Amino acid sequence: MSEKTKLRVWTFFRNGIRIQGAHEYTPPVLTITKTDLRTGAQDAPTPVDDGMEALTCQIKFYGIDTDMLASFGFVSGNRPRFTAYQGFTGNTTEASSSEEIEGFVQTVTPDARGNSALSENAVTVDIAVSYYRQMVNGLETIAIDTERFSRRVNGVDVLSGLAAKVRL
Repeated sequence: MSEKTKLRVWTFFRNGIRIQGAHEYTPPVLTITKTDLRTGAQDAPTPVDDGMEALTCQIKFYGIDTDMLASFGFVSGNRPRFTAYQGFTGNTTEASSSEEIEGFVQTVTPDARGNSALSENAVTVDIAVSYYRQMVNGLETIAIDTERFSRRVNGVDVLSGLAAKVRL
């Protein structure tokens, strides 16, 4: 039986440099595209895994961070790597997770500029993700590499058999 834990602290990095003003992070949502398959003799359709939806994540930071904004748009040969580290606490344990992300900033959305609380103005960026890997307490739980046709769940590549069939 696992112990209930709560997120206690997190940090966000781009290419090994900490994004100092980061104050909101939304990890990629993992969504399988489902197709219903029904043959002539079936009473009800069978759900089939038909790949994944596009992966994106979001980070919000105070002020201006030129390191983060330098990742805007796709640049051939340049693959920015983002990493989120998270620490969890429970009644008797501590846990950690890390999420490695490769991609590029696809959207930059500055907050509206009002006349009060100017120091709280932030910039939100959406990152188009081509590689995602989640580790919990040093063990890989999820790894998705869109360009290499790989989806590992708890260390098992669920697409490897299919990839071998088409010589990938």
